[in-house]
Amino acid sequence: MARCIARRTCRRQRGAVPHRAVAVILAALQSGQVGYPGAAVVLRAAYYVGSLGGAGLAFFALLLGSRQEATDAERLRRWALGAAVLGLLAGIGALAAQVGVLTDGEALTDPEVWNVVLASRAGSSYGLGGAGLLLVALLAVGSRWTIPAALGGVLVCASYALLGHTTMLTPRPVLAGLLLVHLLVAAFWIGSLLPLAWSARREGPAAAHLVEAWARVAMIAVPVLAVAGLLLAWWILGGVQQLFASWYGWALLAKLALVSVLLGFAAWHHRRLTPALAANIPGAGRRLARSIAMEALVAMLVLYAAAEMVSTSPDTLVHAMN
Repeated sequence: MARCIARRTCRRQRGAVPHRAVAVILAALQSGQVGYPGAAVVLRAAYYVGSLGGAGLAFFALLLGSRQEATDAERLRRWALGAAVLGLLAGIGALAAQVGVLTDGEALTDPEVWNVVLASRAGSSYGLGGAGLLLVALLAVGSRWTIPAALGGVLVCASYALLGHTTMLTPRPVLAGLLLVHLLVAAFWIGSLLPLAWSARREGPAAAHLVEAWARVAMIAVPVLAVAGLLLAWWILGGVQQLFASWYGWALLAKLALVSVLLGFAAWHHRRLTPALAANIPGAGRRLARSIAMEALVAMLVLYAAAEMVSTSPDTLVHAMN
C-alpha cells in the first residue's frame, strides 16, 4: 500500500512528495514493515557484518587485546577500521534502498523523501549505528582509543533496538534489553574469530593461552546469547506454529540451524583443537585457524538469515499491529 501511494504521488508531482505521501512513507518506516528487494537484504546483511564485526573487534581489543602479539593487535586495528567503513557504506546503501522501494526508484534523489527516511526509526537506527562506527574506527589511531571504540561498539548494538520487531511489542524495555544483550555477545563472538585465527596460526603457548582465555569468556557468554535469542524469537513469533507458517519462521529455522553449526565448531575447538594447541602438537594451530575460518563463513550466513528475518514478520505480529 505504501509503495503504491508513493509511486502515484511521485508520478504526479515529478519528484515532489505531497504531505499525504510523506505521512504514508513515514508510517511505513516507523512500523519497520517496508518490503525489501533482494539487494536491500544483501545491503542489510553487509551492514550487520561491518557494524557487528567492527563492534566485536573493539570488544576483543578491550577484553583480550593485552594478550595479543603486537603485529596481531595492529592488524586488528586495521580490520576494525575496514569493518567500520563497510558498515557506514552499507548503512547508507540500505537507506537508499528503502527510498528506492518506497518510491519505486522514481525519487531516489528527492531531498524530501530522504528527510522522511532520515527522520524515521530507520534513520535514527542507522544514524546511531554510524556514530558508534566512527568511534570504532578510532581504534585504528592507536590502542589508547580502545575504550572509546568499545563504547562505540555498545552504541552500534544499541542502535538495533531502534528499529525492527521489538519496537512493535510490549514490554518494549524488556525486549530492547534482551536484544542488546543478544547483540553484544554476538558481536563479541563474531569479532573474535579473526584475531583468534591469527593467533592460532602462530601456535605456541601464547596462542594457546589467548584461545583458552576466550573460551572461558565464551562459556559464560554463549548461554546468555542463546537464552536472550530464544526469548526474543518466542515473543515475536507468538507460537511454534508460526515457525512453518511464515517466511520469518523459515528464516528463523535457518538461523537456528546455522547457529547450531557454530556451536558445533565451538565444541570441536574446545574439546579437540584447543587442547592440541596447548599441548604444542605440530600443525594444531593451523588446523584450528582453518576451522575458525570456516566458522566465520557460517557466521556470515547467520547474519544473512537475520537480515531476511528483519525484512518480514510472522502473521501473529502483523495481526497484533493491525
